[in-house]
Amino acid sequence: MIDALKADVVFLPLLLSRNRIEPIIEPADPSLADRTGLRYFLDISIPSFPLSPTFAKLLTMPGSEKPPLANGSASVYEGAYFRIDELLNEVLERQKPDFAQTGLSVIASLTMPFQLAESIQNNGVLIPGTNVTRPKQWLIKAGLSEADFAGWGSRFFDQWFTRSWLTWQPDGKTVGASSEEYLYFLLNQTPNPAQVVRRVEVNYADGTSEVLDRGSLTGVGLYQVVCMPVGPKALGLDTLGKPVISYEVWLSDGNQYRLSETRLYRLDTQYRRQERQILFCNSLGGWDTIRLLGEGFETLKTSRTSAEVERPFGAGADFSSAKLVYLEGERQLQISTGWLERNARQTLRTFDELMLAESVYLITDKGHIPLELVTNSLIDAEDASGLVSRTFIFRQTELETSYSDLPAAPVTSARATGWRGVGIVQTLDANGKRTGRGRPLRLQRYYLDDKTPYKPRTEKPNVQGDPDFIADAVIPGGVAGSTPYPNAAISRPTSYTRTNCGAGVGGPAIVSIPAGTYGGERPGDGDELAEAQYRASNTQEFANLNGTCTVQPELYNVAIPAGLWHYRAADPSRVALHFWGGDPATGTPNQSGGVEPDLGNIWTVQGTDRPYVFPVGSNDLDFPPKTADWRFMVYGPVSGLGNVKIWRNGVSVMNLDFAFNLEGSEYFAFPVTPSAGDKYYFLVTTR
Repeated sequence: MIDALKADVVFLPLLLSRNRIEPIIEPADPSLADRTGLRYFLDISIPSFPLSPTFAKLLTMPGSEKPPLANGSASVYEGAYFRIDELLNEVLERQKPDFAQTGLSVIASLTMPFQLAESIQNNGVLIPGTNVTRPKQWLIKAGLSEADFAGWGSRFFDQWFTRSWLTWQPDGKTVGASSEEYLYFLLNQTPNPAQVVRRVEVNYADGTSEVLDRGSLTGVGLYQVVCMPVGPKALGLDTLGKPVISYEVWLSDGNQYRLSETRLYRLDTQYRRQERQILFCNSLGGWDTIRLLGEGFETLKTSRTSAEVERPFGAGADFSSAKLVYLEGERQLQISTGWLERNARQTLRTFDELMLAESVYLITDKGHIPLELVTNSLIDAEDASGLVSRTFIFRQTELETSYSDLPAAPVTSARATGWRGVGIVQTLDANGKRTGRGRPLRLQRYYLDDKTPYKPRTEKPNVQGDPDFIADAVIPGGVAGSTPYPNAAISRPTSYTRTNCGAGVGGPAIVSIPAGTYGGERPGDGDELAEAQYRASNTQEFANLNGTCTVQPELYNVAIPAGLWHYRAADPSRVALHFWGGDPATGTPNQSGGVEPDLGNIWTVQGTDRPYVFPVGSNDLDFPPKTADWRFMVYGPVSGLGNVKIWRNGVSVMNLDFAFNLEGSEYFAFPVTPSAGDKYYFLVTTR
């Protein structure tokens, strides 16, 4: 039986290094008359070594702002743009699975945190207040198509691709008895599991089934990627004693709660005249295999360079005046996929992954042979197709100069080497706090006989699944439950209000996360986990369980920061606030006499990075007093009848019946201009 899905987890976002990452430094004070001396600087810091808690500056990027744009009487200042994705993508590395790998392993180089610091100088002098360090962000060596990235890029891993394996290949794949198959899983969920277990449900030909554990890892860090071999031999299905027809795999925690989606594999028991496997890296950072059952052939193409030599006097008939100077052979492989028997349309589209792969290998009994794909075009969709197959041409990247035909070589003895630990990294619990245990940060190769470092100097991350992995141990003086960077306390209302109190009654719930609940080894790690917990609690279900049922919700009490006013709505999904700052395109000013940025949580201000701009549907917001240019939009049924009530400091200032327009909305001006310290309450109902 498949394990139950683990609930109450929050998925954390990552940036995609193979798509555009373009941070913007906001422009310097627009009142500067002379802007020719402005220079913008962006510092990029990354871990000094994979998994290291300390950051080191990678480089400083200088830049200039875009020239101000004149729109009528208004000027638009866009600031300075920096393109950093290509730079960071080169730092990250994929890690190919080992030949015939059977155990779980961790990939430490596929993901990485980074931190940006910005500053602005005017004629070489730092402008006060512009030296800002941004919060840490994580990225993964992965990418999406440009069309999908435009809509999903910023929310792909935390909203759409949750629990999924890092592959686009269709489920229900057919594999051979000796097939190598690998799945990769990103651990971006919190709380982070202390243990991950490879689980498989095996379905036998006699109609029975059983669930087996096939290895586990402990202490895998947040944001790391787990490589899970799922081929029949890697799972030991050839040793079970009964014929297997299919199996389903997933990743669970130590309590047998499922972390991932399940993937089904059907075991092909038919005789195949020929069978080849291609291993290649995919767009999400994992490695996929394609099983090719069609006919193929290999071609050896040679290239020779000869020189003519002088024939000595009296040379015999066997003397050759042509001397071979250079000889090399290039081997090409042409393979057909054979007729695609399952998921033909989807499989055909996933062949695009092979066409775009940066690394390709042929799986042989001697190992993974590197290939270069020669085929440069592919018909990946046909409207009226019957049986489908495709043919690919590959070239071996290693040139041949000699012939041999030997079996796979046995392991040979050489000067004995080992791996020793360097540095230390704390082992953390599910909340990011120290456990009192630690392990080496990285491994250094050395000669066992004299303990000197191996030449060339070789180091690698100390990660689970590596055959040289050094497990954690008790750190003398280490205190379990401690953390250098605890989270600050959070006491914040939900953006949802209680809906099961009665008509017109119901307020938000308060999400309280005590200080020190979470922690981490880098500044901001604890706060990041606490914010993730708030997002997990900020749901309608939580509000219905914990929200208030105050009879007069307009009389609410809340601490308002000095100089601001407060907004709350009974149902924030029905209201959107908008401060109109004028029209920069035409230069039309607002009632202040100028053009300034729009504020609020209406859809028209989304995607702008400035203070007092909040997501659509957000609630309990603080805003600065402005001119009489505050408006609000209400939402409801198309052409339906509605009513809006507004209270200011508990006193009714608006009670209006109206009709929703053909778009199911209506737009109103504030009845009273907000002042500092005001508490506004909105209630929108339908009639």
